[in-house]
Amino acid sequence: MSPARPNASRADIIAMLRDGYSNLRISRELRCDKTRVARLRSELGLPHVVLQPLTLEQKWASKTRPVDGGHLEWIGERAKTTNTPVMRYKEVGYSPAALAFQMQHGRPPQGYVKAECGYPHCVAPDHVNDEAGRQQQRLARRAERGLGDIPAKCVSGHDLPAHAKLEPDGTAYCGMCKVEDKRAQRDPSVPRRTRHHPKTLEEAFARHAQPVEDGHVRWTGSAASTTPTIWFGGTTYSAYKVAFRLHYGRDPQGMVTPGCDVPHCVAGAHVEDRPMRQRTNTLFTAIFGGAA
Repeated sequence: MSPARPNASRADIIAMLRDGYSNLRISRELRCDKTRVARLRSELGLPHVVLQPLTLEQKWASKTRPVDGGHLEWIGERAKTTNTPVMRYKEVGYSPAALAFQMQHGRPPQGYVKAECGYPHCVAPDHVNDEAGRQQQRLARRAERGLGDIPAKCVSGHDLPAHAKLEPDGTAYCGMCKVEDKRAQRDPSVPRRTRHHPKTLEEAFARHAQPVEDGHVRWTGSAASTTPTIWFGGTTYSAYKVAFRLHYGRDPQGMVTPGCDVPHCVAGAHVEDRPMRQRTNTLFTAIFGGAA
C-alpha cells in the first residue's frame, strides 16, 4: 500500500474546484476532508457539481490564452521536467498539442505533435503539426530550395534513405548518427563515432556543393532564410561569398547573389557581387535603354 500523501493545501483544492470537479472527486484525489472541500466551494460561491461539466474541448480551451501573432499559450498544467503542456480529463491524461491537432484536422495525430511557429509550446490548432505533416512540409521546403534527392549515405556511412531526418529548412541529417551520439553520452564504454570534420573552409563548402546540369551547383547544406550557409571554425559563412572567393580569388564587395536563374545556385561562375551586378545593369541599359 502506497504511503498517504500530506493533506492538500487550500490552493490545491481551489484549483480543482475551479476546474469543475466534484467534492467527492477532490476529496478522493487529494485525500482531504470532503467537508473542507464543500466549505471552500461555498466560500468561493461555486455551484455544486457531480460530474465534469466541461467537454474535453471546452476544458482545453479554458486553459489557453491568445498571444500576438495568432499563437495560443498554455496556462494549464505542465510536465515538471520538460515544461511541456499536459492536461487531465476524467482521470485520463492528454497532450494539449495533440488535442489541438485533432481539432484542426479531424483525425488523431501520427507521432509527436509540436508547433514550429517559434512560440515555445504553442498550442494554436493551425500552428501544430504531427510527424507526417512536418515531414511533408520539410520535403516541400527542400524542393523549394532545389536540394534534390536525399543522399544515399551520410558522412559516417549510414544508409540515409532509411535513417534521414529533415531540419525545418529541408536540410537532411542522419538520425542514426544522433542515436549513436546519445548512446555514447549515456555510456562512456560505447565507442564514439568517427567524425570527419573538414580541415578547410573550401572542404566544408565542397561537402554540401553538388554539381548538377548546365554548370549549376546545388547547395545541400543549411540555410539562413534564403541564404545558404556554412558553419566552420565557430563562424557562419555565406556559401555565396565562399563560392565567389574560391572562383575569383578575391573577397567580394557587398552582397553576393546568384546571377543565374537557378535558386540558391552556388556555382562560383554564377554568383555576382555588387560591382558585377552594377556592370551588368549598365550594359543592359546601354543595349536596351532605360525604359526597358
